[in-house]
Amino acid sequence: MPGMDRRRYEKFTALRDAFREKVRLWTAAVPELRDIQERLRIARGYDDYVVETPVVYNRALDDIGPESRPRWILIADNPGKQEQKSANLRYLVGQSGKLAEGFFRRELDTDFRRDVLIVNKTPVHTPKTAELALLRNLDASGAVEALLAESQAWMALFARALHEALGVPVWISGRSELKPKGIFGSWFREYSRLYREAPAAVREEVLVFSHFSMNQFSLELSRKRDPGRPLMEELRRIGAENRRAIFNF
Repeated sequence: MPGMDRRRYEKFTALRDAFREKVRLWTAAVPELRDIQERLRIARGYDDYVVETPVVYNRALDDIGPESRPRWILIADNPGKQEQKSANLRYLVGQSGKLAEGFFRRELDTDFRRDVLIVNKTPVHTPKTAELALLRNLDASGAVEALLAESQAWMALFARALHEALGVPVWISGRSELKPKGIFGSWFREYSRLYREAPAAVREEVLVFSHFSMNQFSLELSRKRDPGRPLMEELRRIGAENRRAIFNF
């Protein structure tokens, strides 16, 4: 498969560099974030790791060169224990990532680490996604809440810009958290606005599914799939039904 043409690659690198810079600025803007995350870790009884990276840039983006040709953009939640480790700094490298990697390899003949571009709804770390609410509550100053809101809105813009630049389908993971006032409310509202203004053909490329974690995606696929139809057709049907139900587009 040929790589990206010059125009697409230049757009991608500009977006990637902007994301790297935003992570640097967000990290500097809330220097107390690491201490707050450590307080959360201790309070929740996690003794299997320490906080190394409060706001996580996805270093896998640096592996994408002009010869690369991503086949999907996958939007996950936020960096967990494994993703924030300084030895990793890559998204979806924990158990959920392993499940996703296996599915894409077995069922879609796709190298998950090479051919899927992964972004998050926020780059702010918590051990588990639901603990973003606890993280916000541990900070009386409101700085963490502001960071979460700003980073989510920016990441929605980032995901939309990547979609426009690369022209490949978008896989949104984590349908249960997609709601206007949920953990990812800022991301949801901005992403909804951006795609309501997009052409219908572009909206149709957005597919929404359950998390890979705890086999939620596999269970959803097994429950909703017609085994007599091609898998890719069924993924598009299920993902589109979820999108319409959640985003109303």
